[in-house]
Amino acid sequence: MTRRKRQVDPNQMFLDFTAQVDEYVEVKANILEAATEPIHSSPVENELEACIEIAAAIKRTLRESGMSRDQLMDGINAYFGRSEEGATADPPLCRKPLTIHMLNNYLSKPNEYPIPAYYLYAIHRVTGIIEPGATIVAAEGAQVATAKEVRLLQLGRLDQTIAEMQTLKKQLKGGYR
Repeated sequence: MTRRKRQVDPNQMFLDFTAQVDEYVEVKANILEAATEPIHSSPVENELEACIEIAAAIKRTLRESGMSRDQLMDGINAYFGRSEEGATADPPLCRKPLTIHMLNNYLSKPNEYPIPAYYLYAIHRVTGIIEPGATIVAAEGAQVATAKEVRLLQLGRLDQTIAEMQTLKKQLKGGYR
């Protein structure tokens, strides 16, 4: 067999991916560095501060959603299926509906009236915003990931697994020649 040099057509366009590869390597290095850094949490000093933080997170959620307190109250009652009839039934089917007065107390006087944690389920569902839950986990240095962010994380893990498999495949092929 002859060994001839392959001629490259001078009209063929040269594709330069060095910038994209360099960016990918830099982003990957930053992610790996961030993953190995210790987590700095900012725990609340006492339960009163925790109550204030949660109430503030709910207020931010209300502002971001554009809802009024009345709309939030109605949404919470609907989420839990609360009604006067259900609360007065024998046996009761639910608790009494949340009133605007009580919601105002939860949000304006959180030290006197701490909001029950189960209301966060309804607040997240009604507003579509996970700010109150994110505030709670942030105190321990954690973060809440949205469904989209989880999918992107899974894609990144898949890319990493594929890269490891390709490296292993190259190593195995190299050993058999």
